[in-house]
Amino acid sequence: MSFEIFIGAADHELVTGLRTQVEELPDVRIAGVETTSAALIGLVAGEPQLDAVLIDERLGPLPARDLIRELALARPHLAVVMIAETASADVLALAMEVGARGVLSRRPSLEELRSRIASAAQWTRSMRPSPDGPPGAALSSRRGEILAVSGGKGGTGTTTLAVHLALSAVGPGRSVCLVDLDLQAGDVPAYLDLAHRRSIADLAEAAGDIGGSMLAETLYVHPAGPHILLAPADGERADDVTGQTARLVLGALRARYDLVVVDCGTLMTAASITGVELADRVLVTVTPDLPALRGAKRLAGLWERLDVRNPEDVTAVLVRHSRKNEIQPDLARKILGIPLSDVTVPAAFRALEEAANTGAPGAVTDGGFRRAVQRLAADAAPAVKETAPAGGGGRFPKGGLFARGDGARDGGFVEFTGMLPLIGMVLVAVWEIFVLGMSATYASHGANEGARTAAVSGDRARIEKDSLGRMTGMWGDAKHAKVHYTTDPKNPDYGYVRVEIKAPLLFPGVFLPWTIGSRSKIISERDVPVGVPA
Repeated sequence: MSFEIFIGAADHELVTGLRTQVEELPDVRIAGVETTSAALIGLVAGEPQLDAVLIDERLGPLPARDLIRELALARPHLAVVMIAETASADVLALAMEVGARGVLSRRPSLEELRSRIASAAQWTRSMRPSPDGPPGAALSSRRGEILAVSGGKGGTGTTTLAVHLALSAVGPGRSVCLVDLDLQAGDVPAYLDLAHRRSIADLAEAAGDIGGSMLAETLYVHPAGPHILLAPADGERADDVTGQTARLVLGALRARYDLVVVDCGTLMTAASITGVELADRVLVTVTPDLPALRGAKRLAGLWERLDVRNPEDVTAVLVRHSRKNEIQPDLARKILGIPLSDVTVPAAFRALEEAANTGAPGAVTDGGFRRAVQRLAADAAPAVKETAPAGGGGRFPKGGLFARGDGARDGGFVEFTGMLPLIGMVLVAVWEIFVLGMSATYASHGANEGARTAAVSGDRARIEKDSLGRMTGMWGDAKHAKVHYTTDPKNPDYGYVRVEIKAPLLFPGVFLPWTIGSRSKIISERDVPVGVPA
């Protein structure tokens, strides 16, 4: 078995010494040497089958620790060994904190060099198999996305959102993994009604030798599609999962999945902070109340002070939103001081109640909640081809979370279809109100015109003709409109013209069993009293 390595070092004496020693190792080949950090990054990016990289701690201009961290993010399945003046335990701890696989002294023995290179290279190759594939199966050089979800305070729906995001992101050709890093209070099993004896704590002892088969044994494959890595069932085991463990585990998952959704909870531990640091995008759930908004602001400040995340790279998501709330998105944005997502998750307590109690997320039927989650998932999930990836992508149900067993492929379309009768009834009612309103308007116009004619002439035929002439179409037809001309019993010098129209039902020609009328008073302009023959 032959290993290929790169060396990043500007010290000519160091490089010459390493070349001389490697020549004595028949199973190791130096594929390239770079003297600057920028050139090394470019060289590594172009070699997907590289087995290990040796980096001198004196390499610049980018500090070695920052360079190792960047390589760990860009190529999480590639082992990096730091070359230091001494390979002490303290130096090893510092190197592993930023993602290195080991430390090599500047003047190593041949056996030490062989051991470090072999260990690092074998780890790299063990990281390449997919969780479901056979040992040794090749893994593509893709780099998945990590989405971290945290909460400004307890009770803001962090786990609910993380679970639904993972389920919603599943689709043809898109592999998703949900990781519970809320190590002391993680409750993902309750939301998904699952029981699994393995957790991330089982990977802690072997974090340095995580392979495809080990991940496959630890992950739970949910019927809806996503693979799930649970928090330990016993809260006291949270201390077993260190930041370095989380870094290695998330790096391994990133190399295998298109999207890794990490529930970081609200209590920050070394592991959850590492999840926030490695994430491509971080969401913080906040409810429309001051304690939650201030909690999110404090959390973003904590990450900034720890040099984990800039506040500008954190996105708050307003959940339980309603127009009745005192705090609306504009005000929340001013209080937070960090970017607020344009997507608001509506208050859907009753819709989520059954899902939470039964562990069946598919029971959520609230359209607003589902659309909001789908929009957030679409923003976070990488664009992938429709073809299923190697390793069982074809298992994922078509349509993701909301694909129903009864054959309904799209929950939104089904909802809209069910609403069609109600929409039709509303449109019919609106049209009928419009037609009745037009009838009342024409009756008023006809009565006013008849009153003007009666003011100067008492001719009944002329009054009726002018009244009907003021109306058009069906409304001016004498078969459906009647004009009544009468005197005021209390004052014979004055009278009234009343027009009554049959109330149409939707369209002219079909009528309701009642009439719509309007009356207009006549103020006589003649010298004789207004009257009507008996």
